[in-house]
Amino acid sequence: MLLVGLPPLTLNALEPAFRKVADVRSVPFPGASFDRAAEEFDADLVVVDVTYLDAARVRPLIDRRFFRTRPAIVYLSGGGEAWLYDVHTPHGRRLADASVSGLVALTSGSPLRLVAEQ
Repeated sequence: MLLVGLPPLTLNALEPAFRKVADVRSVPFPGASFDRAAEEFDADLVVVDVTYLDAARVRPLIDRRFFRTRPAIVYLSGGGEAWLYDVHTPHGRRLADASVSGLVALTSGSPLRLVAEQ
């Protein structure tokens, strides 16, 4: 899991909870630390804080960086909303639960997926 650009208060809430279920790195955005993490760390989930950023400008930059590795990407806003995107689809879905436990649930779900119903 990669936490990108989270302010200290949010980071202090999310990072310990995520560490219980995943390998976590946190980096500022933009910057060299983010660039290195995007290249070297194979994250399944990327959480990006866009509270003080223009999400319409940031999302294409983030998507481009993770196009090859295809993680799920969550964009958090200051209003307490969160949107989940797959880098290969233009539309995301609003998460009903953007709380710490709701976000952690994204990483701690069952690895089994329904392939076909009989």
